[in-house]
Amino acid sequence: MEELQSTELLDREILEDARKKAYRILKAADEAVQTGVEAWEQKTNAAIAGIRQKYAQGFETIQRELKARLVLDKRRIRAEKIEELLTSALNTYFFNLPRARLLSLLEGTLQRGVAEVQKTGEPVAGFTVQCQGLTHAEGAQILKTSLPGGTWTLIPADSSLIQEEPFPEIVADAPTVQITASIKGLGEALLEDKRAELVEALIGSAVLGTEEIPGTQGVFP
Repeated sequence: MEELQSTELLDREILEDARKKAYRILKAADEAVQTGVEAWEQKTNAAIAGIRQKYAQGFETIQRELKARLVLDKRRIRAEKIEELLTSALNTYFFNLPRARLLSLLEGTLQRGVAEVQKTGEPVAGFTVQCQGLTHAEGAQILKTSLPGGTWTLIPADSSLIQEEPFPEIVADAPTVQITASIKGLGEALLEDKRAELVEALIGSAVLGTEEIPGTQGVFP
């Protein structure tokens, strides 16, 4: 009887020891799994955060580029619109000038061209002259006051040398030099030399974002 009880006690001890070992093994396994899960979650979260940061930075870069491009486009469109307004304002100004004043401007332009040629030492002679937008009498009168007598011959206009323009133009050809005088060229020179003053006179300093510049009156000839 004692031997049977001893055997049962030994069996219980073995089972209890096995149960404890199994518990420890399962606990260790659970802890290992939990540690692995936490490590994987950390890696996953870090990877997700990195991807989000990467795309956030990329999005910010795209935003900056788009904003910069938008600013440039606005400036370009604004500059083009201002250029159109200036050209239109000049054309309107010239269209509304009295004929005598328009011819006087053309004559002054031709005389300045002649003076530039004289500065170079080239002979002011032998000119074959064509006029567009002028009567023969108007062209001849301007040439008489701008070129020395006997140095020019007025001939019918050749479309290959003179472009069709809404304003008068004179082209004087000599063997070594050509002088062109036109209202269009005068307007282009004004835009080149007096652009800031013309813009302010046209649309105002408030639009330009600058202080008013005195003396803008009389910019146009």
